Formats: sequence, C-alpha cells, structure tokens
Amino acid sequence: MNFLDFKNLLFKKAIDSGFNECEVYYSDGESISISVYEGEVEKYNLSKSFGLSFRGKINGKMGYSFTEILDESTIDMLINSAKNSAALIENEDVQFIYEGDEKYSEVKTYSKELENIDPAKMIDLALNLEKEAKNYSDKVVNINGCKISYSSSNYGIYNTKGLELSNKDNILTSYVVPVVEDENGKNDGVGYVLASSIDEVNPAKIAKEGVKEALSKLGGKSIPSGSYKTIIYNEAMVQLLETFACTFSGDAAQKGLSLLKGKEGEMIASEVVTIIDDPLMDGGLASAPFDDEGVATFTKGLVSNGKLVTLLHNLKTAHKQGVKTTGNGFKSSYASSVGVSESNLYLQKGSMSFDDLMKEIGEGVIITDLAGLHSGANTVSGDFSLAAKGFYVEGGKKSFPVEQITLAGNYFDLLKNIIVVGNDLKFPMSNVGSPSVIVEGLSIAGK
Repeated sequence: MNFLDFKNLLFKKAIDSGFNECEVYYSDGESISISVYEGEVEKYNLSKSFGLSFRGKINGKMGYSFTEILDESTIDMLINSAKNSAALIENEDVQFIYEGDEKYSEVKTYSKELENIDPAKMIDLALNLEKEAKNYSDKVVNINGCKISYSSSNYGIYNTKGLELSNKDNILTSYVVPVVEDENGKNDGVGYVLASSIDEVNPAKIAKEGVKEALSKLGGKSIPSGSYKTIIYNEAMVQLLETFACTFSGDAAQKGLSLLKGKEGEMIASEVVTIIDDPLMDGGLASAPFDDEGVATFTKGLVSNGKLVTLLHNLKTAHKQGVKTTGNGFKSSYASSVGVSESNLYLQKGSMSFDDLMKEIGEGVIITDLAGLHSGANTVSGDFSLAAKGFYVEGGKKSFPVEQITLAGNYFDLLKNIIVVGNDLKFPMSNVGSPSVIVEGLSIAGK
C-alpha cells in the first residue's frame, strides 16, 4: 500500500471513529557504516528504515501510536492504540495539531554530491585513513577506532488541517582514534570530519589531526590543587553546553527541572556571552525548515549579552506559558511523542584567537577534555565535578600536558564568570558548538 493511500484511509477511518484532528509523521532513511581494523574491513552495516507515527485528538486528549508497516490491517491498530493512549492521559495540558505557517525558510540539509555514494570508495578511504594514522608516527601502537559512515533520511508531516511538509537530509562522517605510547605513557586522540562530499574526506589530514592530538598529551602530570586562570577549550566547552542544554527547555522549566524558570529578561551570564539556537544553519547537524509539529523554524538568541531572552518551546509549552512557540518541538524518533529540544545551539564567537587567549592568561590551565559528565553533572542544580585533562600555560604558551585533575564548579556560575570569548567556534561532530573561553573562579583539584 503506498503512503498517500495509507494516509488518506487512516485519516478517514480515524475521523469516523471519533478523532477530531489527526496527523502522521514519517521517516524513511538509509545508512552505510564501515569500520576497519588492521587493514581489513571489521564491520560493514547497510540498513534501511521506515517508520510512521500517528497522533490524534479525541475527547480533548492527544493519543499516539506508530508502525513500521503500511497495510490496511495496520490502520485499525494505529487508531485503537492512539485511542487507548489518549484515555490514559490524566493531565489537562492542551495539545495541538498545527495548521502550518505561511512561509518556510530554505535550509541546506541535503548534499547532491553524496547521492549514490560508492561503498567501495568508502572502504578505500577508511583503509587509507587507518594506514595514514599508523604511518604518521612510530609511536602509534594501536587504532581504537577507524570508521566512515553515510546516512540519509526523508521525513515529513501530513495532517487533517491541510499541512503537507517534507524535507530530506544526508551527511558523511569519518573518524580515527590513534593510540600513541612512549616512555611517558599512553594516550589517544581523535581526528574527524563531517563532509557534504566524499572528496572532503582527506585521510592524511584526518590522521594527522588525531595523531598530533594524541602525541600532545604524552607526559601529562597532575598539578597542585588551587584556583587557576583557566581557558576552557572549545571542545570541552561544547561538552558542558551539551550536558546543560536541557536547562533552556521550557518543558524542563515548567516541570521544575531548570533553574532558568521565570528568569526571562534577567542576567544569567556574563555580558560577553550570547547563545544562539539556529535551525537554519547550512549543513548543521540539526538544521531543519520546520520542527516536528510543522512549525516554521527560525534563528533565535536564547541569551543576548548575558540576558536570558527566551526558553525553547513547542506548541504545548508555549501555550502553557502564554508565549509563541520557538519552533523547537522535536521528536527523538518517529515513534516518540513531541518534546522540546535545541537545534544547532552555540555560544557566539568573539574576536580573540586561541593564541591570544593564552597570552591573556599568561600562566594558568587549559581544559581540553572532560569525563564523567553523565554522573558528575547535575543538570538541575548546575553543579559539576569532572575528571579533566589539558595543558599548563606559562609565558602565554603551552608548557606541559596536565592530567589527573578534577574540575569542579557550577554551570550557571561558569556562564557568569566567562570574561573572554575566543573566535575558534567549533561543532565537533555535534549540533552544539562553542569557541574557547576564559573563565574565572573555577576550582581545580590535583595532587
């Protein structure tokens, strides 16, 4: 049964059975993933997936159901499952089926250069990447991972209010994790690329990036506990922003799970801090012209020069707060209900280079890696205590690698204590990005 016939029959039967409004969301995707080890293909995964979710309003409640099969017998299952889920809802939250917006922005989420990608060429690139990493230095003793992946999807929304939206995206990624060892110990590094063309995957360049990072960490040592002038490197700052991104959720705030509840218009960060949510970014991992409720997406400042402008909302949370949705009603998968989440979230870059940041602190610590974010960070209170690695800075330059230290503080205090923002904005295989920043008042526990 083709999709349009299935959708039309589903809507007709749903309305006849008592639903007032209904909607389908579908996702059709494919992926190729190739891992290599010791000059051979270790894993080759080719997968295709299709899923459709149905939701509808009945007796003022929104019911959900989903399927991976499109046939006539599935229609009754979807309707009955949605009815049953609606009957179980006890809260009085108002839910919406959206009629759509007049205009939707054009967003670059799909690269034609990646169409009909050749798996044989992907294998050659992965094997070459591993080879380049091993040959870059005689200190490379192992490869912890070497992979190339391609994924694409086509998704859309149809509802009984006349909304018909679709979009497609694709991305190619590749990474290598070389391990190096000498008399000073053992460490690893990561080289990676996000590409919109297979020609952008340069094995020599990616390997060099990973091995140089690993080599730079050799000989690390701890430092005495204390308070240091601190640079949080862009990738480490991304880790913090990712972990605490949920604090900007209007849903979390309404459930008492974010300290930003009711803080709109207040200073929550340093004046040098501006945080953007941009679903219209070309090639962004979370770029989309519409959210999963069919609302047109747009770029918005969450924090502007330290002041909280808005939280992120879907239709339900916006109605509850008496504001307009920010177009951040997203699903974690086709089978899930609509929640609230960020798109491409980033800390806006400043003007100072990373070398200038080191000169600015003169002597202090660069934090490059954080571990234990799931267990050592409390997203409600903002408190964190995390194992960290990095470098010591003397005379405005890197002096030696630092390890076996713990970084402790509070995320909300950290935002207020950022005094300089660098210009090295980076999205490290993530929809969250950040430049490096100088932060005051962080406590470092060492030897």
